[in-house]
Amino acid sequence: MMKKLLLISCISLSVFGFGQKKYTKIDDSKINQARLEVGKSFIDEYIKKCRNKDYSEFKGFLIDKRIEAELYKKLPKTCEENGKMELLDFNSAYEYDNLKYDDPVDVYIYDFKLENLPELKYASVWVYEDKNVIGSIYFSKDKPIYKKKRKK
Repeated sequence: MMKKLLLISCISLSVFGFGQKKYTKIDDSKINQARLEVGKSFIDEYIKKCRNKDYSEFKGFLIDKRIEAELYKKLPKTCEENGKMELLDFNSAYEYDNLKYDDPVDVYIYDFKLENLPELKYASVWVYEDKNVIGSIYFSKDKPIYKKKRKK
């Protein structure tokens, strides 16, 4: 009985204690308001570009060069698939945990509404702490703060 209890405790600890979470929630009082505003402004501009079918460069934003070409390439298709978009409210902010190999980045998550894809309810924007560079934008049904399990 004791061995079973110990085994269950170890499994629970490994699942819950060392879970697949890769972000830590930022307390509302500690959220960087400048980065929060950059994220919101970027989503607003994204919505505006889709509404106007304007697939030109995003002016006034620093965008990570690693995603910039892909962003512009996918923008027309993504806008068409999403339909009308509506930014609702700020939901939460998280900071990336593994800074050993990556730059400090915060993810700002907003409640979001997509006409053609109602199951997607969040818009997330990654903003690097250095110079408020946009690292990515992502629409999802869950908050993207967990590691994805790799298919074998």
